[in-house]
Formats: sequence, structure tokens, C-alpha cells
Amino acid sequence: MGKGEKQTLPELKAAISRFLDLLGYEMRRGPLTLDGLRVENNFFARHQWIQQYGFQTIIDIGANQGQFASRYRRLFPKARIYSFEPITEVFQALVTRFEGDLDFQAFNFGLGEESGSFSFFQNEFSDSSSLLPMKNLHKENFPFTKNEKVTQIQVRTLDEIAESIQMDGPILIKIDVQGFEKMVIRGGTDTLKKASLLIVEVSFQELYENQIFFDSIYSDLTALGFRFAGNYDQLISPKNGSILQADALFINQHD
Repeated sequence: MGKGEKQTLPELKAAISRFLDLLGYEMRRGPLTLDGLRVENNFFARHQWIQQYGFQTIIDIGANQGQFASRYRRLFPKARIYSFEPITEVFQALVTRFEGDLDFQAFNFGLGEESGSFSFFQNEFSDSSSLLPMKNLHKENFPFTKNEKVTQIQVRTLDEIAESIQMDGPILIKIDVQGFEKMVIRGGTDTLKKASLLIVEVSFQELYENQIFFDSIYSDLTALGFRFAGNYDQLISPKNGSILQADALFINQHD
């Protein structure tokens, strides 16, 4: 950044997140500050329960700049991590973050129900980008997400990709694709069944057009043999305190 240049809010948040990540802290969404972000510490203490799984493979769908993957690399230093991020410039930041990690592989495309080229709503705040158009409710709660552009991205299915990668168990799969989770599930049912644990972002209010809500995701995953085990985290509206989204945990009952 040249002298006199000002950082945008998304750039500032990304820089703060990277700095905290190096110190072993994490930035997560919540109601305690002006823009709904709060800093949590005690990362390892908070994740003792998940370390007991001893995951050998982690699939990170909707990786962004690798925030989730870098945290879970600390929890599972020997695991293979596969991350999927369709935005080219964000993908490059992801690759740079894991440079030198021989057990990490990144893919520059999205996942869905079928393969092809699709319109993608790329947001200035990249975390909020989606294959679905954003609703006003999202922008009203998070004004820094109001600017977006439509681009084209490549999409493939999880089951198709799983045939070409090494997946040793136990397996953890995280899906965070801003309202497009059901499409990812439909394109990856065979692979999902192999996972011991899923972390899936679910919504309770319509932040994106035609998105699917928690009850539909719950129905699909219980039909695949998973049990809902609570919420890993929740996104609270900074306007009225209502619950907008959550990272839901699903445990494979057949393990």
C-alpha cells in the first residue's frame, strides 16, 4: 500500500484477522462491537472436544483467505486440507497463506449440484460473496456489504472432485457458501457420508434470494445419517439481536 492510500473496511478487517491469527486468536462475528465483530481467545481450550476426533482429512468449502483452514491446521497439524475458493484474487491470498504446507491443496472454483459456469455475486467484503443475489436484509445489517459485482465462476461437484483426491479418515467437512449450502450437499452426498463431522452454515432469515433455511438442511443431512449436535457459533443481527445464521454441527451416526 502506497503512502497516503487508505484501507477500505474489508481490507482493514482482513489485516486485523491475519494479525490475530498469527497470535493464536480469532475474529468472529457477534454483537459486541460496532460492525458485529468480536475477538475470541482461548482457541485451543474451546476446541478440545474436536481434537479428540484426530481428523486426517479436512475439506474446506468456501475457504475465503483460509481463516478456517489456518485455525484447523493448528488443531490438526498432520491433516490433509483441501480448500475451495472461486474468487481469483482471494484464492491467491489463500495459496500464499499456505505456501510451503505440503499437506494443503487449494482449488480455484466453487462447488454445487452440477458442474458448469455460473453467475457469481462477488462482494467487496469477499466473505459475503455468493452464487445467490444478496437481499436487503443482509445489507441493512451489514452496510459494508452493499457493493458487489457479477462475475462468472466455474463450479464442480464435491463427489466429482473426491474421486481425484486422497481422503483418509476421520474426515471433517466444512460448508460455508452463503446460502448455497443445499446445492453443495446435493452434489456431494456420497462424499458427505464418509465424513465423521460436518460444520455447515445454516440460515434462519433470508439474507440471499431463494436460499434454503435450517430445517431443509437438517432434513437433508439427517436423511444421510447425521445427527444435529448444536451450533458451533451464531451470527447475531447488530440491529435487533435476532439470530441470522449459525454454524451447525452434524455428527455421523454410522461412525
